[in-house]
Amino acid sequence: MTTQSPILSGFAAGISLLATLGIATGSAVAQSQFVAQAPQPAPTKGAAVTKASLDGKAAPVPTSPGAKPLQGQAVHIAEPEVKPAMTNDQVLKASTSLVGKFKGSWMMFLQNPCHTGCAALEMTAMPQGRLHWSFPAEGPIDSSPAIYKGVVYVGSDDFNLYAVDEHTGSMLWHTKLGDKVKSSPAIAEGILVVGCEDKKLYALDPRTGKILWTFDAADRISSSPAVNDGVIYVGSWDNYLYAVDLKTGTLKWKFNTEGRITSSPALGPDLVLVSSHSGSVFALNSHDGTLVWQCKTGGKIFSSPLVMSGLVYFGGWDKTFYAIDLETGHTRWKFHGVESFSISPVGTNNKVFVGNDDLKMYCLEALTGKLLWKTGLNSPVPLLTSSPALEGNMLYVGSSDANVYALDTRNGAIKWKYKTQRPIVSSPAISVSGVCVGSQDGNLYSLN
Repeated sequence: MTTQSPILSGFAAGISLLATLGIATGSAVAQSQFVAQAPQPAPTKGAAVTKASLDGKAAPVPTSPGAKPLQGQAVHIAEPEVKPAMTNDQVLKASTSLVGKFKGSWMMFLQNPCHTGCAALEMTAMPQGRLHWSFPAEGPIDSSPAIYKGVVYVGSDDFNLYAVDEHTGSMLWHTKLGDKVKSSPAIAEGILVVGCEDKKLYALDPRTGKILWTFDAADRISSSPAVNDGVIYVGSWDNYLYAVDLKTGTLKWKFNTEGRITSSPALGPDLVLVSSHSGSVFALNSHDGTLVWQCKTGGKIFSSPLVMSGLVYFGGWDKTFYAIDLETGHTRWKFHGVESFSISPVGTNNKVFVGNDDLKMYCLEALTGKLLWKTGLNSPVPLLTSSPALEGNMLYVGSSDANVYALDTRNGAIKWKYKTQRPIVSSPAISVSGVCVGSQDGNLYSLN
C-alpha cells in the first residue's frame, strides 16, 4: 500500500476545502473564477404573487440626479416601510438590545444575528481541551452547531440534520434532507431552519425533526440563516438574499446582489447586511429589502459581516479588512493583510478578532483598527476556514490542520489545542457544557 506524502495530502485537503467554500479549483487559488450567474429564480411556492415584479424584473433603484446607479435590486412583496433616521446613540442601543435578546444560548451561526460570536455565559470553569463526547455522523460536518435548551443541532454532508443531547452526545433524532447540509441551523420561536444544497430552505420542529415547510431558491443554499422578529434572512448561490416568513415560509422580499452568497447575513437596527462574491457588502432595509448603501471592494467576499459599536466589519479577497459606518456606509478604517480574509470576524469589548489566510489570527482595536496582537496557526494550505467564537477571555477556532485552538484574547497566547482527524470548516459553538464543533472527519465534538 502506498502512502500519500504530506504535501499531496495537504494539497488534496486544500482542494476539498476550496470546493466546500464554492471556489473554482481549475486555476490558481487567488485568481480562480466562479461559474456564470444562475438564471433568475421562479416564484416561490406558497409566496404571495400579487406583485407583477415577481417575474424577476425589479423596479430600478432610485438614485439622486447625476449619480451612478447602485448594483442589485429588491423584489418587493409588501409596500416599502418608511421610518425616521435613528441617532447614533439609538443605533448603539438598538444593536446592544438585539444582541442581548440571544444571551445565554447559541441559536444560530456566530451566536446572534449581529454575529458578535460571543456567548456571554459567565462560565465559572473554562474548557481545558478535554474530550467530553463525540458524535459520529455518516459524512463530513462543515455546518456549525446551534445549541438551545440542552440540544445541539448540526447538519452534515450525509444529507442529515441531527439533534444531539448536549450533555451526553446521544442522538435525539435525525431528518434526511435532499442534499448536503453545509448551512448552519438557526432556531427561533420554536422553529428550526437550515439551508441545503438541494436549493431549499427547510423549517423543522426542533422537538421531532418533522419538516414544517420548505422554501425554494434557484440554486444551492450554503448560507447560514439569521433570524429575528419572525423573519429569516438567507442567501443563495443564485445571487439573491431572501427574507422569508418564519411561520409560513412565504417570501417577503428578495434582493439580487449580482454574485453568489455563501456568507451569513447580519442584522442591525432596521438593516440587514449581506456580502457576496460580487465583491460588495449591501445594507438593506430589513422590512422591504430596499438598498440603503453599498460598499464595493476589490475582491470577492466570503466573510459574513459583524455588526458592533455602530460599525460593520468584514474582510475580503482584496487582502483588506474593513470597518464601515453602519448608518452611512462610509469607511471608518481599513487594515491591510498579507493574504486574503476568508473567515468571518467576531468581536467584544472594543476588540475585533479575524483570521487572515497568512494563517494568523489578528486582534484589532474595534474603533481604530490598531493591531493589538497576532498569533500563528498551523495549516497544510494557505487558507483559514473556521470562524472563531468567544467566551470570557478565550477565543476558540478550528483550522485546516484538524486542530481546535484556544487562544487568550488578552495577548493571543495559545492555551491548548485539540486534534481531530480531518480539517475543520465548522465554527465552534459555546455553551455551559463547553465548546462544540464539527470536523470533516464526520464527528461532532464536545470539549470541556
